Amino acid sequence: MYQHENGVGPATINGAVSALRFLFLVTLKRRDLARVLVIMRHPRKLPEVLSVEEAARLLEAAPGIKYKAALGVAYGAGLRVSEVAHLKVDDIDSTRMLIRVEQGKGRKDRNAMLSPQPLELLWLWWREGRRRGVMLPHGWLFPGRSCTDPISSRQLHRAVGSTSVAPSSLGMRIMYISRSVCSFVSRCPR
Repeated sequence: MYQHENGVGPATINGAVSALRFLFLVTLKRRDLARVLVIMRHPRKLPEVLSVEEAARLLEAAPGIKYKAALGVAYGAGLRVSEVAHLKVDDIDSTRMLIRVEQGKGRKDRNAMLSPQPLELLWLWWREGRRRGVMLPHGWLFPGRSCTDPISSRQLHRAVGSTSVAPSSLGMRIMYISRSVCSFVSRCPR
């Protein structure tokens, strides 16, 4: 209680509680003293959600076509940063307008819808990547420093952080979800 009143964070308090529990349970063999120790809950914060105009400014402010395409796919298809980083060229199905996501969250495969705007960015990036010689035929869609390695999630986070508008990746996913829901509901405010 004293730590909480003096502004100590939940993670620090929980670390101290765990250490005291170990002391009372293992070292001193005093279960009665360990029972009164309570773990503190972390307050949950809602992510910042960008408007459509702010999302457009974010894509415009991306450092290059590679990052514009990656952020466009993340926003347009609602993919996680790690899922975008691990996309391969063969995962894009432009005829059926699908993105194949392999081993996403929970090690599950899924398909995501591909809209025309991110597809156009992907075509621009594909041409530029082929011209530079960094895009292998069945390789990574967004190669990292080496053509044989994917771009890291950290690089994508840095690209977003370098812009003037910097949402969290969860904020990007929520923007996608709210945009998708609003397109089906005629009374949704824009």
